[in-house]
Amino acid sequence: MSNDEEKSEKKKRKSALDSFRKKHVGQVIERRVTPNGTYINEPIVHVFCNVCAAEFIGPAREAGGFLGGHQCLHAWEFQRQQGEDNGLTA
Repeated sequence: MSNDEEKSEKKKRKSALDSFRKKHVGQVIERRVTPNGTYINEPIVHVFCNVCAAEFIGPAREAGGFLGGHQCLHAWEFQRQQGEDNGLTA
């Protein structure tokens, strides 16, 4: 594969990862290479935040980050409402 073909293939993969829709849920990404490592047989999932109803469709790894980020954010919001000081700042 030439350098131009390789760049084109990477661009196609990146654009595919940027545009997941509900129709993709349940499909599996056979191999996904990131700066952090290689993911093999990673499912595309659809998750949502139980608190604010925000939704995410994409690779399972990023879905975990989405949910974990929302969990942390909402825990912080609830603590602020209750006047607790846990050392985190706005």
